[in-house]
Amino acid sequence: MSTTQFSRRARTYALYTGAPHQAACEAVAAVQPDAPLIPAPAQHDQLLLESEAFYWILNAQRHFFEYPFGIRYVQPTSHGIRLHLESNASLDSLLSGLLPCRAPMRTGRDEIYGLNGVRICARTDRGIELRRLGRPTSIRLTGPSRSAFQKAETALAQQIQDNGGEACWLAGDAWTPYEKQWDTDRQPIAYESTWRDAAWLPSGLLRRLGLLHTVAVPQIVTGHEARLGEWWILQLEHDSDTALRRAELVQALTDPHHGLPLELCGHRDLTPGGGLGLVLLKSPDRTAALQLRYDRIDYPIKDDHAEMFAAIRRRTSALSGEALLPSMPGSATG
Repeated sequence: MSTTQFSRRARTYALYTGAPHQAACEAVAAVQPDAPLIPAPAQHDQLLLESEAFYWILNAQRHFFEYPFGIRYVQPTSHGIRLHLESNASLDSLLSGLLPCRAPMRTGRDEIYGLNGVRICARTDRGIELRRLGRPTSIRLTGPSRSAFQKAETALAQQIQDNGGEACWLAGDAWTPYEKQWDTDRQPIAYESTWRDAAWLPSGLLRRLGLLHTVAVPQIVTGHEARLGEWWILQLEHDSDTALRRAELVQALTDPHHGLPLELCGHRDLTPGGGLGLVLLKSPDRTAALQLRYDRIDYPIKDDHAEMFAAIRRRTSALSGEALLPSMPGSATG
């Protein structure tokens, strides 16, 4: 491979994953020239785990971070994925969303929150590895330090205990009785056939998370799923004077070599020419759909958030220019 080709592939990898230059070069050097830069999981169990992880990452989004969801960049491989977290705050948020716990309900039976049956199987100086018991799966989280992970995990376990719940991930190499019952009763949404057919979309979005800050420029991204995981909705909130870059994000997501099997099915502005509104992408086989919702919100900046919003503004102001989406009169957006 020529130096030019290598550099081009490294830039593309960085675009999709958000990885810094050196990490992108190392990743590209480890990939065969004819292999995909952003591979799909080799095992269906891994794909399902990533789809569930993306669901819980969306559910755990309650704070402002410099990068969407507090994840600076991702490193996907065919055997797993590594998420590089930006700070202690994003570490707290992600652990509370991913680590499984039994939560008491005031009405009816208790519920399992987080990734049912997942355990911390390895620890490093700056992170942990999560695996689902009895399944060939791997999600690695890399953060500030080992002590930051220990502190966050201890605080989360104590909070769960204080609320009358159970920190299931501390049960070791065995399912807790309630986890096993939850799984046997097929309560996890991932058992739904609709979810399993569409799981490639949330997994694929997680593996291309960098696009939300290397191509798009929202200050905050939130979202949720609908129709048992067939539809995924991302809300991209911009400030008043940044470009929306809708066409650029659609082009990257639908790229035939590095994107996902999606096609633009429609877009609608809330006000003609205003750009704010909806963009709908669907897979040709109609197993999944992605709806992008655009809005502008100027949040009041409090003193304790001033530094964070300054960092967000530096990130969003680094990209400018905006192409137009193709005209699609009468198009449907869901």
